[in-house]
Parts: sequence; C-alpha cells; structure tokens
Amino acid sequence: MSTSTNKAIAALLAELDQRIVAASVTLRAAMTANAERKQNQCIGTLLPLERDLETALALYRAIIAIHRNPVGQSESG
Repeated sequence: MSTSTNKAIAALLAELDQRIVAASVTLRAAMTANAERKQNQCIGTLLPLERDLETALALYRAIIAIHRNPVGQSESG
C-alpha cells in the first residue's frame, strides 16, 4: 500500500470512527427518552441519525474503494 493510500484510509477511518461514536451517543439519548416513555422525543432524537448513518456508510464505501483501487493502479492491472 502506498503512503498516500495509507494516509487517505487513515483519515477516512478517523472520520468514520467519529461518526459512529456520535451515532452511538445519539442512539443512547433516544434510548433514554424511550425509557422515560417520551416517544416523541425519542423519535425526534433519532431523525438526524439517518443522515449520520448514510454519511458513515459513504465513508466506509470510500475506504473500500480506495483499498480496491489504489492510486497508480489501473483496472486492467
């Protein structure tokens, strides 16, 4: 793996980690609201999670794409 590929993957992994941790915090807040029988608050808390999870998935897909197609390699090999 080239240095540039390694650095790119490392940066994306760090961002993915932050997104997943933030999603976990959001989920726990929703769980707390639900445990307190505050269903509307629970759902309202969860709504931004959809966007965050889509972003996390995009980061994951970027990591896999970079791994599969490193800089300097053509698709024909």
